[in-house]
Amino acid sequence: MKFSYDIIVIGAGHAGCEAAAAAANLGSSVLLITMDMNKIAQMSCNPAVGGIAKGQIVREIDALGGQMGIVTDDTAIQFRMLNRSKGPAMWSPRAQSDRVKFISRWREILDNIPNLDIWQDTVKELIFENNSVRGVKTLLNVEFFAKCVILTAGTFLNGLMHFGKTQIFGGRISEPSSFGLTEQLKKIGFETARMKTGTPVRINGNSVDFSKMTEQQGENDFHKFSYVPRETISAFENKEQRVKSKDTLPYSTDVFPCYCGLNLQSQSLNEREKIIQHSAGERSQIHNNRALRQRSCFITHTNEQTHEILRNSISESPLYNGQIQSIGPRYCPSIETKIITFADKTSHQLFLEPEGENTQEYYLNGFSSSLPIDVQIAALQTIAGLEKVQIYRAGYAIEYDYFNPTQLLNTLETKLVKNLFFAGQINGTTGYEEAAGQGIIAGINAHINCFGGREFTLARDEAYIGVLIDDLITKGVDEPYRMFTSRSEYRILLRQDNADMRLTEKSHKFGLASSYRNNLLQTKIEQVISTIEFLKNYTVLPEKINGYLESIASASISQKTKLHDLLLRPNVTVVDLVQIFPDFTVGIEKIDAFRREEILEEIEILVKYKGYIDREKLIADKILRLDYIKIADGINYNLLQSLSTEARQKLSKIQPKTIGQASRISGVSPNDINVLLVLLGR
Repeated sequence: MKFSYDIIVIGAGHAGCEAAAAAANLGSSVLLITMDMNKIAQMSCNPAVGGIAKGQIVREIDALGGQMGIVTDDTAIQFRMLNRSKGPAMWSPRAQSDRVKFISRWREILDNIPNLDIWQDTVKELIFENNSVRGVKTLLNVEFFAKCVILTAGTFLNGLMHFGKTQIFGGRISEPSSFGLTEQLKKIGFETARMKTGTPVRINGNSVDFSKMTEQQGENDFHKFSYVPRETISAFENKEQRVKSKDTLPYSTDVFPCYCGLNLQSQSLNEREKIIQHSAGERSQIHNNRALRQRSCFITHTNEQTHEILRNSISESPLYNGQIQSIGPRYCPSIETKIITFADKTSHQLFLEPEGENTQEYYLNGFSSSLPIDVQIAALQTIAGLEKVQIYRAGYAIEYDYFNPTQLLNTLETKLVKNLFFAGQINGTTGYEEAAGQGIIAGINAHINCFGGREFTLARDEAYIGVLIDDLITKGVDEPYRMFTSRSEYRILLRQDNADMRLTEKSHKFGLASSYRNNLLQTKIEQVISTIEFLKNYTVLPEKINGYLESIASASISQKTKLHDLLLRPNVTVVDLVQIFPDFTVGIEKIDAFRREEILEEIEILVKYKGYIDREKLIADKILRLDYIKIADGINYNLLQSLSTEARQKLSKIQPKTIGQASRISGVSPNDINVLLVLLGR
């Protein structure tokens, strides 16, 4: 039994799982401590991954070599690409997942990562030595020691659940709160406060009249979260390379996540290939591009009768009777908050979302509530399709401790204690995706702290994860932080389709993204470049294309035109051009079959939006120059009387590392930035 590790991760939620997996895959010995090994990566709220900007974060995690995209693809029961009516900068993948299978798949992955151990227990105390963390002490009075500790406690720190007047201590339903850590950290100077979130009822589908609701089916095209294709066996063309390179062997969970648990290492290379080919063949027959049976969601609406019941009971709501003092999420309000804030609305849209491939349990998205159980049921019975509703459990609100993220460096290491990292909801965020994005960055940097190397950070023009962390550490939070595309100045650059092109090579250089992933990327880049060159050089005669152009209400051409120029037209698509021109079809066949549609979509985006992309790159380069101007540690801003009073206070508290970061602090004016530039001799 080991009691000493490189890294200890406290909490096995989405942040903790990504942190532990990343650090262990990089070579650190990792201990993941969780209260319940059967609830690893639990989807505490809705059983879905992705959404507006959140889907981009998941693709970035995957491009870095993380696991969330792989797990989601393997457990998805519905997939949709949101915002398709808008430009590609706004397209956001989202999937419903089987809640139980999601946990099981994560557990399989973690169990099969070398260097990673799991311990079921609760951490009650951190061990410090010379202003650095040295380990943890658990409720079972076991001490574990490590060079770094990552705290990802989610909603468990002094968690308190509200069911009307009924209050129960817990991090989520049926799971106990964690006590002691907040108090210990507060004593040594950490700033802490309380936040609130909530979750809706869970409904028995057998009691629902779905005929009164609108069915919302998923999409069954090529889109998914992970850049690693399911048909990965076709990518292994060189047996010698497979034998020489461990990270490209077929039993790697990074390459073949769906084969976790199979003892492939004990088989010969040829036997392993047979197993994989057989499994891939079986999986491809299940449901085209999806591993599990696909399920529909259903849409219904509240009405005036629903609202009247809720209004009459508002005094019983912990949110409005003073029982809850903390701040809830602005962009995911409870149903009682909706009827107060949007009093003019006569109805609110609700989504009934399946919890799994075969279960009758449904999640009622849009009906989060902390009202008494009888009020929730009475209100539900007024909604079309739910007149005879039977629920599995009521909705509730939960309050929990968080730490203001301005106390963190951009590596997510705390400023007060060396080698202590915070990630996830304890930094004031909301959402699985935001938590997982922080987790992978914390895990990477904890490993670097153990073994040396340059810190790993992402800039605002490189990733939504970079925007997220910069917002947190620079601006802080006064309500649960949720990512939106509008939070990024560079969303044309940070599209969901190009996360691999932005991040995989960067991650591969320090060893997290595998050589297989990097080879996939390099091949993709070559195929994109060669195809665009073909489009630029291929000449089209008017008689060959005008019929098609007229059919799509696009202007005819009167002279020879390059295929590239035709594709610039908004209603001309690559798919149509492939069908019209045999020469183009021959060229397209050189693109990897298992991701041909994905690469063609990438090509079309790059061609149509090149002007916008180039312009945004230029703007980003100009603005981000300020991020290369470093600010020395230890500046006493209170002595700089040329700065405004607010700027002195904010700069003293946050201690920005660069002029760029300083410029993004609320209350720091352009004049204050000029003062700093003069101070630095610029």
